[in-house]
Amino acid sequence: VILRPAAYPRPSQLMFVTSRFPSLGFDQFWVSPPEYFELTEINQSFSSIGAYRTGEANVSASDRPRRVNTGIVNAELLETLAVPAQAGRWFRRGETRVNGPRLVLLSSELWRSAFASRSDIVGQTIEVDGVQNEVIGIMPAGFDVMDNRVELWLPLQLNPSNRQNRGGHFLNVIGRVKDGITPAQAQSELATLVASWGERTGAKEHVFTPTGHALQMEPMQEEIVGSARLAIWVLQAAVSFVLLIACANFANLLLARAETRHREFAVRTATGPSGWRLLMQFAAEGSVLALAGGVVGLVLAWAGVRGLVAAYPDSLPRAAEITVDPRVLLFTFVVSLATGVVFGLAPLLHLTPGGLHSSLKEGGVRGSTSARHGVRRALVVAEVALAVVLVVGAGLMLRTVMNLMNVDAGFDRARLVTFALDLPGVRYSKFEDQVQFYQRLFRRLEAIPGVQRVSGMTGLPPNREIDANDTDIGNYTAPKQGPFENVDYYQRVTQGYFETMGIPIVEGRGFEATDAIGAPVAIVNETLVRTFWKDRNPIGQQIRQCCGDQIPWLTVVGVAKDVKQGGVDQKTGTELYFLIEQFPLLYPGLQIGGGALNIVLRSTAPIATLGTAIESIVRDVDSSLPVIKLREMDAVFRESLSRTRLLPQLLGGYAGLALFLASIGTYGLLSYLVSERRREIGIRMALGAGRSSVLRHIMGQGLRLALFGLAAGMAGAFALTRLMAWVLFNVEPNDPATLVAVGAGV
Repeated sequence: VILRPAAYPRPSQLMFVTSRFPSLGFDQFWVSPPEYFELTEINQSFSSIGAYRTGEANVSASDRPRRVNTGIVNAELLETLAVPAQAGRWFRRGETRVNGPRLVLLSSELWRSAFASRSDIVGQTIEVDGVQNEVIGIMPAGFDVMDNRVELWLPLQLNPSNRQNRGGHFLNVIGRVKDGITPAQAQSELATLVASWGERTGAKEHVFTPTGHALQMEPMQEEIVGSARLAIWVLQAAVSFVLLIACANFANLLLARAETRHREFAVRTATGPSGWRLLMQFAAEGSVLALAGGVVGLVLAWAGVRGLVAAYPDSLPRAAEITVDPRVLLFTFVVSLATGVVFGLAPLLHLTPGGLHSSLKEGGVRGSTSARHGVRRALVVAEVALAVVLVVGAGLMLRTVMNLMNVDAGFDRARLVTFALDLPGVRYSKFEDQVQFYQRLFRRLEAIPGVQRVSGMTGLPPNREIDANDTDIGNYTAPKQGPFENVDYYQRVTQGYFETMGIPIVEGRGFEATDAIGAPVAIVNETLVRTFWKDRNPIGQQIRQCCGDQIPWLTVVGVAKDVKQGGVDQKTGTELYFLIEQFPLLYPGLQIGGGALNIVLRSTAPIATLGTAIESIVRDVDSSLPVIKLREMDAVFRESLSRTRLLPQLLGGYAGLALFLASIGTYGLLSYLVSERRREIGIRMALGAGRSSVLRHIMGQGLRLALFGLAAGMAGAFALTRLMAWVLFNVEPNDPATLVAVGAGV
């Protein structure tokens, strides 16, 4: 994920270019088409600059309709990425301009799964969102853009002459730096361009400036890995801790074996073999054990990697590329061999000339020495300490996940089921057609036994992309430092949405049936009221979508409880609710064909029963529509935390393994000490010592080792867990409850 270069020619030249609006709190934002075309015209550092956006589409495949991830790209993007098609060709520049032909590129994966690897697919047409598109090529296996798992590529047909809508930001931009130009030089030129953008382009409004609205770039691979980098290094550190604990156990094992063979080594040394021969023997014995463990570990690793990618397909960057490859095999071989050699030589610590001479005089009966046992005790203490560090880290992450799962997202997700439908614009070009479809569908869904309410909305909480729409706010004048008239989330809903989702209306009222034919109304959330109307009564205030006088003002009739939209661990944004049934009032004379809608059902029926009924009803109403992501809202909530949950789950697994290994090490040392002191223990018991007294003495030794390890581990955890503060949520790195629980458990 981190070390392997991205699978493009000269990947270090690829830069991800974004804009930012510091005054609005957006550190990374999209680029508008006019800004993109101006950048391609005035820059000198990039050999090519491409643009794209992502989405989803319905594809009529040979077996059934499918919902696939799409990359809507221009020809310049494919030129920038520079990966040739596996079959056929790329889009040409003229084909990715306004009014271009309907073409499509297939991913290799979709070609195999949906079209049975048909050799004649290039040149054929397939149906995408109800429209026939000609397949002109198949991209190579694994080809993607920014880890979006794109399955279908469509042409991004922009109009280079349209430079008016500068505020419509929706493009992702990737540029390839010219040969001989460093990323630092390209960034410097970008800063210079931003400082004089208006002069160079002639743009008068919504122009790039260094402080208000700037361009920035970052290596594409850095953007893909993002915040997962530190989490992956934390896991790598955990793996290293487990390896060290295993090595300590390994060294203790070999030391114990050496103790039992001490006289043998003394005799062999006295009768001729050199120290070099003994050294080679120890290294060979250790290597055989370590390499055998390495082979078993590789088998487990192969299965573990496949299971990890299957269980967390969306939680790790570049998950599709993760595999056990020859470099991993070589690394494992070197680690196993080095472990065997280094720790196989541990018995040499006891083979001093004086020790060998005394062994020959002891005649086979040898007392223990504190020096020998001191090394082994130190190894056990180190094992416990390393395990404690891991368990504390895992405990903190577990507390984080529990805190996130218990966040009030603003709606009641119990007994709530959701799925999505995407109506193709070619068949549902009129708003009336869409309304009639959903009315028929909702009536059928409401008739399912156990279903209490059905509703729909455009954006599915608790984790969706921000809208950041400029909005006219009545009775509000933005101060110089903001907040400015911009709303984070637009939410278009059907009647009964708040009741179905269990979102309380804290002031005023919700949408009513009479609103469908009445004056335009809106509902806002609490954060919007606090942001723009802090000292005013929000009911009756006016608000309007941007932009233009033809857009009517809406009257606020209610305030809804805040709902998490950008992630449960993020602050709640401003939100504006529209009633879908009022679309003709909000956009007089405008027809927008088709579109996706998330449908939610509150039901007492189990999802297995409900799912079958939903799919059957959708098939009856329109057999060409695939049911998209049918699941319980609890599952949606968990999926929104999938990357957050991955780190504690893996770290918890490593911590459990570390504790297990440390327990084995402690048991092994105590067992050896008892067996070595059998004669002494027998004499003590013959002289009157009771069984419980001997047991307390032995257990006391183990407890002292555990306490020393616990103290050292707590000290290490106290220092190291501060590095994890960035991934913790509502829990401190030195959380007393976690430390006490770990101490008691150890």
